[in-house]
Amino acid sequence: MAFLFWLSSGLSAEDYGIFIHEANLTKRGEQAFLSADVEYRFTPAAIDALEHGIALTLVLQFTVHRERAYWFNETVITERRNIELRYHPLAKSFQIADLDSGAVQSFASFAAVTDTLSRIRGWPIQNAESLDSRQTYLGRLELILDIEALPLPLRAEAYISPDWRLPHPPFEWHLTP
Repeated sequence: MAFLFWLSSGLSAEDYGIFIHEANLTKRGEQAFLSADVEYRFTPAAIDALEHGIALTLVLQFTVHRERAYWFNETVITERRNIELRYHPLAKSFQIADLDSGAVQSFASFAAVTDTLSRIRGWPIQNAESLDSRQTYLGRLELILDIEALPLPLRAEAYISPDWRLPHPPFEWHLTP
């Protein structure tokens, strides 16, 4: 039965994932800020879990590497942010919680949640003063669904089931601060 649903849905496994289309780092004074445009295509299994009150945690990882010709690239900056998506069935509302800062936003629809999450703006990056404006760096942004944050009974299924696979190709670009 599930196979028939999958065939009739019109979407293949390759159509799901988290895709970063654009990212940039801008400096204002000594502080740097990350902005990015992301597209989320959650699988039906992930959406079903969310609608049944299971929180989904997204991990946003940003790194800056100094490129070296004769040795491995040197990691200059590493930043990580944990974002949790929640649905409250009784209130029929969705929430986005930044687990690092404690900030929470509420939304009436899943479309509003993904629309808000798709625009990352003004994320302050620490240690930006270590970037030399005369040098070019390699920026790398990656966004993944954290399987380890799922409840234990669901975690095993999420590891082996293709229904939980959300490809997340990292976005890399050359940046000059």
